[in-house]
Amino acid sequence: MGRSIARIALAMILIAAVPPAYAADPAQPQAAPASKKPVVKADTKKVKPAAKPETAKSQKAKSEKAANRAATAKPSPAPAAPVPPPAPPPPAVQPAKPADAKPTVHFAALRSEKVNLRSGPGENFPIQWVYVRRGLPVEVVATFDIWRKIKDSEGTEGWVNQQMLSGRRSVLVAGAVRDLRHDPKPDAEVVAKLEAGVVASVAKCNPDWCEVKAGGYKGWLMRGDVWGLEPGEVIE
Repeated sequence: MGRSIARIALAMILIAAVPPAYAADPAQPQAAPASKKPVVKADTKKVKPAAKPETAKSQKAKSEKAANRAATAKPSPAPAAPVPPPAPPPPAVQPAKPADAKPTVHFAALRSEKVNLRSGPGENFPIQWVYVRRGLPVEVVATFDIWRKIKDSEGTEGWVNQQMLSGRRSVLVAGAVRDLRHDPKPDAEVVAKLEAGVVASVAKCNPDWCEVKAGGYKGWLMRGDVWGLEPGEVIE
């Protein structure tokens, strides 16, 4: 009996002396965490559907209601007036001036946080979309009086008032996440990563690179990584 107890005690001592298999070796150097570059994320959806415009049926009903009120109203007596001489025939109505057949295509940027995109060059035309992204680059493809026909990066076209456009240039990061580099070189240090859809203001562009600013970071992007520039365009 005494020998059994001695053997059990010796086994327990040996087990306690063995280090656990999962314990970390303090002499083993730990791997340092990999460094990460900041990522500039794209804004939310740049456009949203506008409220449903008033239909022709509702406009007709309002006109008929106004006409009925005018017909039932008691006319106030008016003094007799002399009969005027017959008026000369009205001049012939000139047809509306069409949009430029060969517009000067160029790029601009949205000036306001809210810009209505209409189906035609006038406030009477219905609103198709409402842009909610200031600085978004657009392509001007036609002009009519104070109105400009624009096209965005997705191919959507419509008319906006010229006051809603700015000459300050911007570009849209296209395709995928792009590296914003410290210098205009393929192997230059990466300052930040820009997601597709990020709007960046343009400082200058040469035939291969553009110096831009986005999300508080400034650096260079390759021209093929952005949308909003004419082919071969140089910005000083």
